[in-house]
Amino acid sequence: MRVLQVIPNLAARTGGPPVAVVESSLALRDCGVETTIFATDMAEAASAPSHARVGAADLPAGARDLDLRLFPARWPRRLAFSPELYRSLAREAPRYDVVHIHSLFLFPQFAAYRGARTADVPYVVSPRGALDPFLRGRGRAVKAIADTLWQRGMLDSAAALHVTSDDEQRLIADVAPRVTRHVVPNGIRWNAYQQLPSGDAFRARFFAGSTAPIVMFLGRISHKKGLDVLIRAFARVRREIGGCKLAIVGPDDEGLTPSLRSLAGSLGIAAEVVFTGMLQGDEKLGALAAADVWALPSHSENFGNAVIEAMACGLPVVISPHVNIAPQIASTDAGIVAALDEQAFATAIMALLHDRAARDAIGERGRAFARRYDWSAVGPQLASMYDAVVRRN
Repeated sequence: MRVLQVIPNLAARTGGPPVAVVESSLALRDCGVETTIFATDMAEAASAPSHARVGAADLPAGARDLDLRLFPARWPRRLAFSPELYRSLAREAPRYDVVHIHSLFLFPQFAAYRGARTADVPYVVSPRGALDPFLRGRGRAVKAIADTLWQRGMLDSAAALHVTSDDEQRLIADVAPRVTRHVVPNGIRWNAYQQLPSGDAFRARFFAGSTAPIVMFLGRISHKKGLDVLIRAFARVRREIGGCKLAIVGPDDEGLTPSLRSLAGSLGIAAEVVFTGMLQGDEKLGALAAADVWALPSHSENFGNAVIEAMACGLPVVISPHVNIAPQIASTDAGIVAALDEQAFATAIMALLHDRAARDAIGERGRAFARRYDWSAVGPQLASMYDAVVRRN
């Protein structure tokens, strides 16, 4: 079977979807599924205020082992516009058994939809959180135009919608209700998180070698991640537990860091909050090794790759109910699900910092929980989804 995956960009800094597309393609290869990835050459999200061209170092690990084709984006880059991608899709879509369209509202999705429809090739759409109620209201006018012109037709005519959690399926039940849903989670390379480097280098670089407890967020700095809630919660934690630190690890393509720094300053904790920027490879693993508690007060998270990665490391996690795998985490006591407010997050973080035994126990349950998302288990589920789509068509 041959699958063509289409995604607006493939830069690792833009979050979970590029990593999931690359790692799923590697896992599918082990299942006998041949994949090709089409994307633009943008190094940042389409919504970023400026754009550069992606380089080899910007791609997720493993990308260079795949059949990957990057097409130049042109103005308006806000739409990830690429005539060359459109022409290539029109020409090459007939060579594939399935076209898999990732994310929504941008030109590459339109191009993939048109290419698949013209070639009479079944296509699957992964909204990747874009239809979460929290996000639907943002840019409503532009989204309404896309819906009217082509996107509603794309969703209604899809062979299937791919969602990554039961909660995501529930939240988009009103979208294309007659289209089959397949719930297949994102995966991780679980073994990659079992032998962590020392966290000493991270502590030396960002905290002058301090041995104080570290609360960590690791992911994109984005409005939906609720980092203002985390900073306010940490200020409460500091009043109870002196000496602890907050590390906010990840790229900022939305320009939020200045306002978050200002918030930390207004709360009197500026010296205890560090923004590291994006860390990759061993530097990222070293950061996770240095952390004592990992936290995500997100307003919207269709899956939460970073959560599962932290759990795979054995870190105790505190997350909001809006992380769509929160019910599964809560039911197995593999992490703490706290209400999305500063007091609830502060209380959960303090409980873990006060109790090393509880941290270790939750961390080990989290490690076991994360193992179910290893690509060796998830890859065959994706292959089965594609097989079902081809058989129905």
